Formats: sequence, C-alpha cells, structure tokens
Amino acid sequence: MWKRQELSHVGRIASMKDKDLQYSYALSTVNGMVHLRDAIFERVEETKEKDHKMKLLREHDDVVRTIQHLIKDYGINLDTIRAFNERHVLRNMSYLNPTVRRVRFAKRRTTRKKSRKN
Repeated sequence: MWKRQELSHVGRIASMKDKDLQYSYALSTVNGMVHLRDAIFERVEETKEKDHKMKLLREHDDVVRTIQHLIKDYGINLDTIRAFNERHVLRNMSYLNPTVRRVRFAKRRTTRKKSRKN
C-alpha cells in the first residue's frame, strides 16, 4: 500500500508544469521512497519464507529503479536528503548516485610476438 501511494506521487510530478514545484515534489518523493526501500529490505532480512522473500526483493528493485529514474529525470541532489539524515535512519545511498557507475573492463587482446630466426 505504501509503495502504491509513493508511485502515485510519481505520476503527479510529471503532470506539474512548474519546474521548481516538480523538483520539490520529486525530492520529497525520493525521500519517502528511500525510507520505503529500507523498510522493504528490513522485511526481506526478517522473513524466512523463500516465496515471500523473492516478492519483497522484486518490490525493492522496483522502488530502487523508480528512485534512480527520479534522480536522473529531475536532477535530484541526494546530498539534500543526506543532510536531513542526522539520526542515520537511512541506509547507504551511494548506489543511487547517478555519477557512480559500474566500470566494465574490456577484455585485453594479447598479441603474440613471433620469434625470428636469424
């Protein structure tokens, strides 16, 4: 129910015309969704049922994906949310930062040196 409520906010953000209101509302929604993400993850750690755990992990991934899109689409600064996290209620948010990307290493091609006979 909480997830459904947060996702309804996402639809309202897109319908606003004022960019400042969009940013403010998106920032508030990201903050709420980060709390939701943490709550879902706590439930994942508590549950022992495999089927329930998989459902919760899918919901967690959906919430994270939505947060990442909001950050990217509306230019949300996570430092603002971190500044209000004085009691350290929220878990690590570093992977939500759009500037941090996974580095993929390309395979190196090795060249063989041919030995020359003199």
